[in-house]
Amino acid sequence: MDAKPGRNTEIKEILYFKKPAGRSNTNKMLEFITGKIESLNLHHVMIAWSSGYTLRKFLEATQDLKIKLDITAVTNPKGGTIGGRNVSIDDETREELEGKGIKVCYLNDDLRLGEPMSPSPEQKYMREQLLPWMPAHIDPLSLDVGWDTSLLLIISQGFRVCVGCLALAVKHGLIPEGERVLCLAGSATACVMIANASPRYCYAEEILSYERNSDWSLMNQTNLKRMVAITK
Repeated sequence: MDAKPGRNTEIKEILYFKKPAGRSNTNKMLEFITGKIESLNLHHVMIAWSSGYTLRKFLEATQDLKIKLDITAVTNPKGGTIGGRNVSIDDETREELEGKGIKVCYLNDDLRLGEPMSPSPEQKYMREQLLPWMPAHIDPLSLDVGWDTSLLLIISQGFRVCVGCLALAVKHGLIPEGERVLCLAGSATACVMIANASPRYCYAEEILSYERNSDWSLMNQTNLKRMVAITK
């Protein structure tokens, strides 16, 4: 028997990507969600920033929409790099974004632990000193929001970042608690979540898109060794 929508049910589309594929997935995700934004009836957007590609393409895709969107960019610690590539918003870019009305939030990494998938030698040493009090898989985002977000990798890397970054934006007063927020993270994860300062209560209202098999642990080991995460 086919399921039909009713008073307590809805039938929705989800865009699945079989595997991570970088910006080609990002472009397809943005094309998919742009036509849905007005019908979602929301005004807040949280976009995780590493290269800035998703945010800039989102602004291009939504420039003709009639609704006004309140956008927050959540980025890595100032000066953060992965594999020698800058993954944080510098001061000049922050001024540019804030000039467009976009709010900017920085992740903290006060212990200088870096990302667990590929820490620098100094960060690896620090992590080893903190064992067994701090599990080896814990990342700066989890520490900053006070909740181990690693279990969310069972959906996707992007979903984990959506939840953690949304909680961080609320924690810093950039998005009010209880608001419905369109969250974009990873290369192609998009979902509507209820804003809360605790990841435990950032309820997923609707998952629009995500990449399967996007856990860092599934990355090619040769490529992973080239990625050394450093936060300054």
